Amino acid sequence: MSSAVRRTWRRLVQTYHLLCARDDAAAHGYSVPSGVWACVRCHQPHLELSALHQHLRTEHP
Repeated sequence: MSSAVRRTWRRLVQTYHLLCARDDAAAHGYSVPSGVWACVRCHQPHLELSALHQHLRTEHP
């Protein structure tokens, strides 16, 4: 697979995860911030930047 196709696929997957995180938060009554952060290694979405930093420290040392 060429690097351009991989990059495009990665962006599509990340966008999908971000949209799902917003929908899940809204469904559970959380106020959705203007930004949702996603881990670049595993694409796990986080609604707070501090949660992303914690995830990076514990899951990807």
